[in-house]
Amino acid sequence: MTHCTYSVSDKNASGDNFYEQYICQQEYLDYFGEAYGLTSNKSYQDHNSNQHHACNTPQARMFNACYLLTYSADDYQNDAYDAPQNILQWGRRYIRENFNRLRSLCGAGDTIASCTDGTCEVYLSFFYDHSVAERAAILLHEARHEARGHNANFPVGSVFGCGGDADSHWDHQGAWTFEAGYLCWFYGAGTRTTSAAKERARQAANVIIDNAFTNHPGFNV
Repeated sequence: MTHCTYSVSDKNASGDNFYEQYICQQEYLDYFGEAYGLTSNKSYQDHNSNQHHACNTPQARMFNACYLLTYSADDYQNDAYDAPQNILQWGRRYIRENFNRLRSLCGAGDTIASCTDGTCEVYLSFFYDHSVAERAAILLHEARHEARGHNANFPVGSVFGCGGDADSHWDHQGAWTFEAGYLCWFYGAGTRTTSAAKERARQAANVIIDNAFTNHPGFNV
């Protein structure tokens, strides 16, 4: 088994300590493993992160994101796309329908995640550089890549650099719109969470809004 080298950030700040009180219950482990494509990929769960270590770092961080995705909407049992028009409700469904396999790997460089043909890989930065809500939104970002790619360059001065992985407009409804939109809704309407987690989601959403679109959406959260 591969072992990655990493350092653990503040788990209170990331929200992991709050969500870890729930995820060690077997019913959650079974559901998340099946629903999000984890159970069939034990050989790909590097750095001791298969589902049998789900209560320990780092795999707990994946399950924390799965819990947030599944239960943050007030009416979490309603994940219909048309009722209501709220990505907090149907984001988890969108991920389930676009991922067949979810794999965790050490990775290299600054890459956070990648998704091809229903297989999503997440790397060290996903686990250790992002909060629970940000991880959930990143999974949604990657799921959106299955249907729509980026179509523009980052704006001048973007914290994401100068490459071509931006979206032209909010209305492109690309991966950045889905990621930022989820964070916005989590901040505004998320439940079963903390005010600190919602505030961090707001800040992350604004970073995307200000830096990931060639044409600024014209609003902040």
